[in-house]
Amino acid sequence: MVFGAIATVAILSVPLRGQRVQTLRPPAVRATTGARPRILSASRSLHELGHRQNLLRKLQGRSTTAEVLREEAPPSQPTLDAYEAALRLSIENEESSSSSPSAQSQQLQAQQEQQLDFSSPSSVQNFERTAKKARGKQPEMWVEGDSTEVTNVQRATTIAVWGLSAILLADAFKYISLSASAIDPVIALLVASFTMLFADFFSGIFHWSVDNYGDINTPIMGSIIHSFQGHHSAPWTITHRPFFNNVYKIALPCLFLLSMAAVSTFGSGLWGWEIAAVVFFNMQILGQEFHKLSHMIKTPPAISKMQQLGILLSKRKHLAHHTPPFDGSYCIVTGHMNGILDNTNFFRRLEKTVYKLTGAEPNCWKLKPELKEKVLAGEFEGMSTRR
Repeated sequence: MVFGAIATVAILSVPLRGQRVQTLRPPAVRATTGARPRILSASRSLHELGHRQNLLRKLQGRSTTAEVLREEAPPSQPTLDAYEAALRLSIENEESSSSSPSAQSQQLQAQQEQQLDFSSPSSVQNFERTAKKARGKQPEMWVEGDSTEVTNVQRATTIAVWGLSAILLADAFKYISLSASAIDPVIALLVASFTMLFADFFSGIFHWSVDNYGDINTPIMGSIIHSFQGHHSAPWTITHRPFFNNVYKIALPCLFLLSMAAVSTFGSGLWGWEIAAVVFFNMQILGQEFHKLSHMIKTPPAISKMQQLGILLSKRKHLAHHTPPFDGSYCIVTGHMNGILDNTNFFRRLEKTVYKLTGAEPNCWKLKPELKEKVLAGEFEGMSTRR
């Protein structure tokens, strides 16, 4: 898997030459408020870096970033400040409402609202208005022709995956039921559990690679890379997508790969591989919906509870990924593997290997140059403590 990731990065880091690509406007830039801005957050596409550095120079010596944001971003566009502050507030409210009296939750909400600045002369007085603004009136698309419209092709693709999954599971359970071994059902459960963890791990590898390497000019993967990197500038866009629209781009390759798995395993008695294939590809599809739920300002109480329990991708833990320089918490199926990968500096070590083999620098290094210095020096200790 690690060698596969390195090979993938080598491909992603080679852009098409001589190809004219139509790009949409660059993502809006946000900066944190305060006497000394902590860091600037935006899409990490390479063409954004110069714009970001220019903003940093403008921010030097300013006591507030509101003036700079008004100069650089259209006033009608929701900012990342608004979205992230509203999302953090919703997280605190959901967590406090499940473990403390409602009066304390309301007091916490009131205290936090007083601290919010949404690039306007006065602070936001009403949380409902804040959440509406943060979600954005319109989604922002990063790939030409993309939309939030649900099509019959999108529905048919996902339903086809489910139908093929049902056929494979029926074949697997047939062999399990005919088996004389009482341990086979236990093995089937273990296979499914391990595959769920592997699916989360794989999502982290894929997410890390497209976040840090390549751009819209990259062969085959260009539009996917551009969408992932643009997601950090307008994360509310995913919350506008209905289910079939949201999962379609994942379901399409999953349908092809699951079909290949079905051809090689159906009727062969390899029921363990059938279960693994079904769980893996369906978790990749559902993971995209779990990802959407982690970005919603308001979620149903049952969903919020499952997020807090770790059954679904946690809002709080995924928000850590949206903290510059976007160098961790890449797993987005359930997020269970994030702790292991971040605490062992797995991605930092992988970045070092990729750099030595290909010379390609990840975007997180470009956003935080001192990270590159520490990684190349092998100084991994303490890197994960900030999470």
